[in-house]
Amino acid sequence: MHGALTGLAENPAAPPDVLFRLAAEPSVAGRLAWRRELPDPVVEWLLAHDDPDIAFALDSPFQSETTRQRIATHPDPRIRESRRTSIEDDIRNGDWVTSADLEFYGGLVTLARHQDPVLRAAVARSWVEMPEELRRELLLDPDPAVRELAAGEAHPPVPADLLPRLLADGATRQRVAAYAPLTPAAVRDCLAGDEDLRAELAVNPELPRAARDQLAADPSPWVRAKVLLRRDLAVDDRERLYRELVAAQREEHDEVRFALDNLEHDRPSWLAELPLEDRIGYLDSSIACFRRAAASSPDLPPEVLRRLDEHPDVEVRRIVARRPDCPGEVLATLVIEHGERREEPLLVRHPNFPAEVLPRLAAAAQPHRRALAAARDDLPEECLVRLARDPAASVRVAAAQHPRIPLAELDNLLSDVEVEVVEVAAANPVLPVAAMRALLDRAGL
Repeated sequence: MHGALTGLAENPAAPPDVLFRLAAEPSVAGRLAWRRELPDPVVEWLLAHDDPDIAFALDSPFQSETTRQRIATHPDPRIRESRRTSIEDDIRNGDWVTSADLEFYGGLVTLARHQDPVLRAAVARSWVEMPEELRRELLLDPDPAVRELAAGEAHPPVPADLLPRLLADGATRQRVAAYAPLTPAAVRDCLAGDEDLRAELAVNPELPRAARDQLAADPSPWVRAKVLLRRDLAVDDRERLYRELVAAQREEHDEVRFALDNLEHDRPSWLAELPLEDRIGYLDSSIACFRRAAASSPDLPPEVLRRLDEHPDVEVRRIVARRPDCPGEVLATLVIEHGERREEPLLVRHPNFPAEVLPRLAAAAQPHRRALAAARDDLPEECLVRLARDPAASVRVAAAQHPRIPLAELDNLLSDVEVEVVEVAAANPVLPVAAMRALLDRAGL
């Protein structure tokens, strides 16, 4: 029953009386407390559990002011201070804390200038939109951890006039090495640093050629992979260095493989600035991130797009298949033969994806491809019934959340052997209210 009750707590169609009865169950009360705009009687039931975690969930802008006042004036300090305690724990653990929570805890500006460096660090880590004057203070903070966080990747580039100072600072050097103006001394310091610092230096546009060539022969595959992203490398040199990097792999999961996997997900941002003809030239690069970045160009000619529809790199084909005029047969072949990566919007939901192919997709040998068929609202009912009875739990989960699933099948899924299937079925908003109440009756609530 736990899966069913948890699903009901998430069901957007659950009426107030169902929520009220659910609130009495301690095992799902915590999940229920995260729902938005809970009725006051439900909140009273939830607070009766005397659970600070529940109170923290309820102390939210998405609940009524009455609810928040009830928590603020609660006689139990554990309940009254639940949000503050939770935020403080996150701050002391070095976890990300939202700007809104920091403002609630003590005021962003006040915390940024607090004598406790842990509090200043929390602001430096999380307040991405801080005023420049305040960020300057944190970038020059006496505590190195605060300076590093203020220069971190979550933030915009640091003010240009501070770059020389930050590049000379061991706490912030790695954070700015990729874009700071480089002096000979700075290059020497970075080249003598660890591989993470050298990897950042490797993409700096101002890097002298001699230093670039030194990094191209660096003992770290991670650094050598970063050099490949440089704009000033000749195409032939880049391809040669890439072949050498690939040839250096000795084991399935060694550090070369790690570097290559990360390179695959990199993006040479400068490639989008090239003339169309040059970008087209990168479509057949042996380096995946270059050909995929080129395939993302919005102005590729129709004849080039048609060629890419049959490209050997499936990811290139997926990229160009997202264009509005992609032919239906291209979409169908791509999804049926290669599935999807679960990136929205799904190709199976593309307006040109042919509905007549859905039964074939629903009968695919691979469970994850059968589950894709359930992403379409117009899936024929007989296919949906088969998916609801599929031997693979992942497929039944997909069927359980379909908006047109027959109620008899949904009822069967509420008794599935897999908890996840039951939970998703109970969360489906097409579940009749009478069925919700019947579940509560069975649970004795």
